[in-house]
Amino acid sequence: MKFLNNRLVIISLALILLLIPSVCFVYFNYFVPSNTKKVIVEISRGMGLREIAAKLEECGVVKSDKFFILFVMVKGKRNRLQAGEYEFSPGASMSDVTGKIVRGDVKVRKITIPEGLNIYEIADLLEKKGVVSRKEFIEMARRVDLATEFIGEPSSSFEGYLFPETYYYKKGVTAEELINMMTSRFTSVWNSLKSDRDGINLSDQEIVTLASIIEKETGEPSERSMISEVFHNRLRLGMRLESDPTVIYGLGNEFDGDLTREKLKMTSNYNTYLISGLPPGPIANPGKASLEAALNPTDFNYLYFVANGEGGHEFSTNYRDHVKAVHKYQKRLGTIGKTP
Repeated sequence: MKFLNNRLVIISLALILLLIPSVCFVYFNYFVPSNTKKVIVEISRGMGLREIAAKLEECGVVKSDKFFILFVMVKGKRNRLQAGEYEFSPGASMSDVTGKIVRGDVKVRKITIPEGLNIYEIADLLEKKGVVSRKEFIEMARRVDLATEFIGEPSSSFEGYLFPETYYYKKGVTAEELINMMTSRFTSVWNSLKSDRDGINLSDQEIVTLASIIEKETGEPSERSMISEVFHNRLRLGMRLESDPTVIYGLGNEFDGDLTREKLKMTSNYNTYLISGLPPGPIANPGKASLEAALNPTDFNYLYFVANGEGGHEFSTNYRDHVKAVHKYQKRLGTIGKTP
């Protein structure tokens, strides 16, 4: 009996000794937090399990690269680890870390494109934020073949169709992918608006072009439809639009911030002081409100407007009242006799 009891004790001790590593393994990997702060780690394509494990340990995401390797091998996930940029929250266990990498649950970033930027300004912003290079974005935004296919008529770029919005992306996103996001968003917004065009005898491209001018002419939401009316009336009457933002766009790098009378006389397809009708394409990327305004002008018979120096404009139905308004605000601002 004593021998039997001793044998049972030995067997029990052996079982306990065998179970201790398993219990420790489960506890260490499933319940003990690895990192104590938020950590971002980039796993590059081609990295093997040992390299991934070493990097995770180096960044403090896991406490032991060897335990991580063992855990992944035991779980049969060695060939399922995905490349990408990962963000690990404080308190993540080795099981959490492994699961995230296996799922490819990479960090999602965001970028906000403000209303009224042109493709060059968007490119500058994207490069500044480290999303894509300026050169790459401009080259893709000026792909004539792709732009023409998307717009449905000859176009030199995607100008006007890169919808201003907040976009979510993953590190390594390409310029083409970004442009696809922006144009898809434009299509969605435009499809919700374009049916509302009673009495608007303009093509889709012309409406977007007009919306881009409205976007650049005023930052005051309540004025957009009035600005729209001025330009619609001028187009109907065969008057030149005489819009400063179109001239500035046509000047490109030659514009130094000072729009003089001499620059207003410079020949350009975008100089609406010299050409009749709309310029050949959009001068910026308008938001939804400006697109709506282009489709819904007011009905006050306005033909002119002048900046009032307070962020808004004064509108006139005839040239005599317009001249009075110009004189009034030039006198107030002390700009009489100055250019333009």
